[in-house]
Amino acid sequence: MIRRQLISLAGALTAGSLGWWWLRKDAAAEDRHDIIRAVFTANALPTFSAQHLLLIRQLHVNWVPEESGAPGIDPVQPLWSSSANVNTSTEADSALRTALHILQTTDRTRATRLLAEVCLLIPEFVASATLPAGSYSLPSGFVQPKQHASASQAFQFLPAHQLLLNAAQWREVSSDSIDDVLNDEDPSQPLWPMPYIDGKRPYGNRSYYQIDMAELLGQPYAKNAQGKYILPPDKDQALASLHQQTQAALQVLFMYGTPGTSIQG
Repeated sequence: MIRRQLISLAGALTAGSLGWWWLRKDAAAEDRHDIIRAVFTANALPTFSAQHLLLIRQLHVNWVPEESGAPGIDPVQPLWSSSANVNTSTEADSALRTALHILQTTDRTRATRLLAEVCLLIPEFVASATLPAGSYSLPSGFVQPKQHASASQAFQFLPAHQLLLNAAQWREVSSDSIDDVLNDEDPSQPLWPMPYIDGKRPYGNRSYYQIDMAELLGQPYAKNAQGKYILPPDKDQALASLHQQTQAALQVLFMYGTPGTSIQG
């Protein structure tokens, strides 16, 4: 299921005119696959390092258009590219090209491994990272849900965003499905098995996600005499709007948040 969702996600987002480039196959694709496979089938999560944080700071957050929608990491272009030097590289995979630049290395194996490890570290980072409330700059070109133009470059991060992101339910590629993802990869489109927040149940077990949101925020919906939730349209819409803000909130958490896990090395 995750395999199909990841591959269909790439197609759906591209069809939605999010500006992705379709990439030709890396000549060393099998080496790349071996590295990613080894990372995903390891017995433990990688130790969080300063190099992982460098990549996390540059993660490209978009809106995954499944069910109610939720934030995720672009699996084709998972990193923001902000340097002209990146465009002059001979590396075919633009995500790896950007990673090499961010890490200031020419070691493809190391950069591939670190970016693959970031795929696994994202949920833990988001669950424990903290960020003071305040106004934060967004990357140039950041696009919010249901918009086709760049958003305002300032975002007001609130304690409510922190609570929701810390409780987010992630959809991840597992060690059991990584081979399927790699084997089904389009030759023209290298995919990185990045996770995304579950668009159907983003904050708990309910598909009516506003109920989970309200409880997390300490503002639960009232119930009638029959024990059914009373769902005022204005409260529903306010929570839906707050949910859409989590894309920008996740972006600034990656860019400026303090990791809850100690950094090694």
